[in-house]
Amino acid sequence: MIIKKIKAENFKTYLKLDLNLEPDQDRPIILIGGQNGGGKTSLFEAIYGALYGLEVNSQDKFNQLFNAGNKSFEDRQILLEVNFSGKVLNELQNYVLTRTYKLNESGQPIEMVKLNMNGNIFNYSSAEPSKTRTKAENDVNKIIRANLPKELSHYFLFDAMQSGALLKEDQLGKVIKENIENVMGFNKYIQLAKCSGDLYESFTAQRIKAEKERTEYLGLVELKKTKENELQSKESILKDIEHYLMNNKEDYEQLKSGLNQETSLKSRIQQIKNDIESYNKKQRVYREEIETFVRNLELNIGLPKLAEAFNTEIDNILKIKQELETTSGKIPTKEQTEQIVIEAISFLKSKQLVKKEVIINEIVDFVMKDYKVNELEEELSLFEANELKSIETLITSQYANQFPFLFAEQNDLNNYLTQLNKNKKFIEDYEKQITGKDFSLIKSYEEKADEISSLKNTITAIKEEIKKIETKLYQFDITKETEPDPRYELVKKLKPFFLDSVKQLLSAKRKQIEQTLLKDLNINLIPYKDFITKVELGDDLKEFSFKIFHKSGNEISLNQLNTASKQMVVQCLLKALHQFGDYDPPVMIDTVMGVLDEQSRETVLENYFPELSHQTILLSSDSEIRVNKDLEKIYPFISKGYTLKRDAELQKTDVINGYFGEEIV
Repeated sequence: MIIKKIKAENFKTYLKLDLNLEPDQDRPIILIGGQNGGGKTSLFEAIYGALYGLEVNSQDKFNQLFNAGNKSFEDRQILLEVNFSGKVLNELQNYVLTRTYKLNESGQPIEMVKLNMNGNIFNYSSAEPSKTRTKAENDVNKIIRANLPKELSHYFLFDAMQSGALLKEDQLGKVIKENIENVMGFNKYIQLAKCSGDLYESFTAQRIKAEKERTEYLGLVELKKTKENELQSKESILKDIEHYLMNNKEDYEQLKSGLNQETSLKSRIQQIKNDIESYNKKQRVYREEIETFVRNLELNIGLPKLAEAFNTEIDNILKIKQELETTSGKIPTKEQTEQIVIEAISFLKSKQLVKKEVIINEIVDFVMKDYKVNELEEELSLFEANELKSIETLITSQYANQFPFLFAEQNDLNNYLTQLNKNKKFIEDYEKQITGKDFSLIKSYEEKADEISSLKNTITAIKEEIKKIETKLYQFDITKETEPDPRYELVKKLKPFFLDSVKQLLSAKRKQIEQTLLKDLNINLIPYKDFITKVELGDDLKEFSFKIFHKSGNEISLNQLNTASKQMVVQCLLKALHQFGDYDPPVMIDTVMGVLDEQSRETVLENYFPELSHQTILLSSDSEIRVNKDLEKIYPFISKGYTLKRDAELQKTDVINGYFGEEIV
């Protein structure tokens, strides 16, 4: 697994963060510096939260995680996105995992998750009903677990100051037990042992069934004998046929050779005839298409040109028609206008507002002349409704000119015509070469061969029936008069065998881890450097132990080690587990030096960090990995270097290339 990029928006000290963490080959270290309170731990939590999610269960918790420097109320959401790659079933997969957190209208936090796996998208939201989101959520969790399970992540993404706490027996035993079980596939063998035990119990139960099953048992024995006799008969017939085929094989092959030649010639003749027939068919179709094209020449050539020539004028007419249709429904008719005028004048007269006689038609004409509809109708007065429909169809119809296709078809036919006479001559020559031999032996031989195949299938089926009968027989009580069931005796031994396999596998893997730890501790555990003679891991996963021994023979008590030595023991152990574990995760360490003394610092820089993992992300202050003293020791192994700079006024952290002013190239 490689973490390629991390994005964080509005998360703790980050308004916007977009950081490339992908290491170069043979330069595994990504060094990120920052003063205390500068955002290193926030970056650590952003990567961890992007992979496994944040614990945001209330509005107060959301507000605590939201960047205080963001004053916008329109963008009240936290975004974490991690881009990583990893091998699953030996295939490299690329992932982009995005988690977005915001408050709903009720002030409750909502998590939205999107995972892009090589273009396959998985989405779910905590606001969705459980039934809706369960499948997508399970799929995302399975993908993350396949790369680095959350329960193991604490041993590869950790704070060095707290690593000594892992020496507690229950925690240490748990992490070693989980890793070794996964590496060696113990779960498979343990499951096989359990299944073997269940099978043994089943066989035992069958052996103590009641005597009433004996009759059925004897019936199956008799049926087995019948099937065995039938099998013997079929095998005898098979033997006779095989003898016949062996005696006639040479004659068959000679005749088959001649038949194959004749068959090949006939095949060639038929192929040429098929080609000629195909040519004749294409020719007939071509003639029909030409006739159709000529009959519809006006539609294929004339109308498209006509539509192109009058396109602008017709388009203007259709726009007037559309405008008239749009306007006509909104303008009153002349009769409606006349009725309105009459009622209006009657009202005015009742109020004694009209003294002279009024001519209704003059008022109606005066009102109607302002309506544009009359002008539109006048412009279209030259066209009947069906004529308008026709000219509209003229410019909206789809036309297809078939001439280029027909021309290409004509060329193909002409090309084949030159080959036609040659093909007819080929047919005559091939027919002269066909022989007239008697091939009846071939038919008889192949029928016998087919019969062999059928007989073998029948024999196989009879054997399967006998096997099923035997399986049923094993289910019955086996009395002293019957022979012992070898399967029953074998099942007794299976469970101990699988359990012993687990023990042997544990022993082999334990030795590898012990040897790696012995080497690393003799280099990195300064108080006992070169004086450790043995590292011993327990041989029982149920009660796991971890011991180191001095060259003098005494056990070195872990409880008596100082804090720095405890940290180094744990980090060496984690390196060994990383090397032999079933997963290949990056290692990310915050407070990298923890409580190490000066001598231990040098050892860690020179011998530990460069070999720890294929990707090691170190979060350090300038007092831990010092620019003028420590940086040069790991410089050849650093791919990228960044410095986190805190802006207290704007309440945000910015990323600067280089490590505290030192450029990383």
